[in-house]
Amino acid sequence: MTIHKSLMKSIVVRNELPWADDLVEKMVLLIKEELHHFYQVWEIMQTRGSPYNKITSSRYAKGLLREITTHEPDTLADKLICGAYIEARSCERFANLDAELKKFYISLLRSEAHHYQDHLTLAVQISPKDIAPRVRAGDWQSGGEAD
Repeated sequence: MTIHKSLMKSIVVRNELPWADDLVEKMVLLIKEELHHFYQVWEIMQTRGSPYNKITSSRYAKGLLREITTHEPDTLADKLICGAYIEARSCERFANLDAELKKFYISLLRSEAHHYQDHLTLAVQISPKDIAPRVRAGDWQSGGEAD
């Protein structure tokens, strides 16, 4: 399955923040890609007759979000770091899939890795200080089980 040409369309944001255009551009593309992935999964579910069940946020994601700093621009940078961890860990669930689903999800790995990198790149641009200590501090969260 391919990404539609319209997903590559640029968006122009007029803002005094030097990273605003990049943030909006990357997040809109991320939303479009994730929605495309959702529709791909939805098609597989319909083909298999699998019901759609509402899933709540994982304990892992909730734990990460509790660690977010409460003042800007650190809040936004921390949310991006959390997003990077969530994108990276989403691949852990692929190991327990049947061959057809595993093949499909492997096709998403490149996209997920790109999302991870985009989150961290934006966090670096937004944060007035080095994010490395906060990223390493996030390693404490990785000990929890992926829900």
